Amino acid sequence: MIFCAVRASLSKKGSVDMIRFVCAAILSLAMTGAAIARSASIEARVDAYVKPYLEARSFSGAILIARGGKILVSKGYGMANYELDVPNTPQTRFHIASISKPFTAAAIMMLEERGLLSVNDPLTKFITDYPGGDKITVHHLLIHTSGIANVNDFPDYDAKSKFPQTPESLVAMFKNRPLSFQPGARSVYSNSGYVLLAYIIEKVSSKSYEEFLTENIFRPAGMLDTGDDRQERLLKNRASGYMPAVDESGVINAPFTDNSIKVGAGSLYTTAEDLYRWERAISSKKLMKLTIESIFPARTWFGRRVVTQDGSLPGFNAVVAKFLDDDLWIVVLSNNYSQVRGAIVKDLAAMVLGEKYEIPSVKQPARIAAAAIDALTGSYRFDNSRRGFTIFKNRKGALVMSIAGRDSRVIPQSETEFFVPLWWARFTIAKGDKGEVTHLVWHDHGSAEGMRVPRIREDTK
Repeated sequence: MIFCAVRASLSKKGSVDMIRFVCAAILSLAMTGAAIARSASIEARVDAYVKPYLEARSFSGAILIARGGKILVSKGYGMANYELDVPNTPQTRFHIASISKPFTAAAIMMLEERGLLSVNDPLTKFITDYPGGDKITVHHLLIHTSGIANVNDFPDYDAKSKFPQTPESLVAMFKNRPLSFQPGARSVYSNSGYVLLAYIIEKVSSKSYEEFLTENIFRPAGMLDTGDDRQERLLKNRASGYMPAVDESGVINAPFTDNSIKVGAGSLYTTAEDLYRWERAISSKKLMKLTIESIFPARTWFGRRVVTQDGSLPGFNAVVAKFLDDDLWIVVLSNNYSQVRGAIVKDLAAMVLGEKYEIPSVKQPARIAAAAIDALTGSYRFDNSRRGFTIFKNRKGALVMSIAGRDSRVIPQSETEFFVPLWWARFTIAKGDKGEVTHLVWHDHGSAEGMRVPRIREDTK
């Protein structure tokens, strides 16, 4: 820089402008080179961090990290389709499950900005005969305080999820069921509320849910690889969904779900790069007056304000996070059901923000006595929760944990420590005076105790 300035002062007048131009170009190249070097350094650290997840077949997908409006990392990892050896890329289309909800919320807020509805409108304005709908507002639906039972928890949900549904058919599944609590009394997560919001969007706009979002959000934001995920469509670059295998390391195909059963609540597909376009459009208020804080749940990570949303369904996981004061946006999309998204997004944020993080590791399966495995099997229940789980040996002798109908292999790490790949979590066991397993402690960015449920003995006569 100094050399260029001196040369410019000593040069003839006709050469000064040219020398200045060359110096500016050199400086620009140097700055660009430094930026590339920083980006390459971050990408190398991300690669090293993700490697153990890839080796354990617990992650495959795409990662995007952007700060200050500049993309630092945008890369695919693992396979979009294992059968055809198709790798994931930043342009691979992933199902994003509940990350669909902020798009539904944004559509509702757009309609309010246009004077077509109010978040204070009662549900009966849109469905006149909805039982108790005069006490349920659009706002209740948005923030999960409506008291309407979660359709995903119904006994017939899995059966119905195998066939095409409409907003009307979905509303019929819960319309006449009693409320779990009075509207506004408390907050309980419910996909039913967002199904109703999709219904309201269609009724008010006279367009399908997908048509309204495409015309008012996707196209204006430049999200040309985003839409409503319907299996009957031939969709280029769509990732297949997988789950960790129970009997051995590796993955299996996820069970089929017709995503129309998740309309409004979790039916969209997109790419990592389209989600970056979405964030830029919202942050610049290109689409609406709405701010990103008003459509994503807010919390604090590393003492910093962050808004985040995640989503999961068999075969896919997704999470986005925006650090508001750091203008840091992170996207993690996965076509693997292993529940690693929360750990990954936090560690990637720590990586960029200079906070501590650890590269994940998993030991090889330890050999433990058969009696120790048998002593572990049984039923458990988490403290202060009705949620239970079982540990058992399957027909092939593999140790399996089953939670909410999902099974995962359990890999012994020692006589007292075990690893669960599906949830990428560990648990340790505690024993009583007689050596019996009394409870286990679940470790997953925190801890929770699972108490052993005593076996019931049947008296024989």
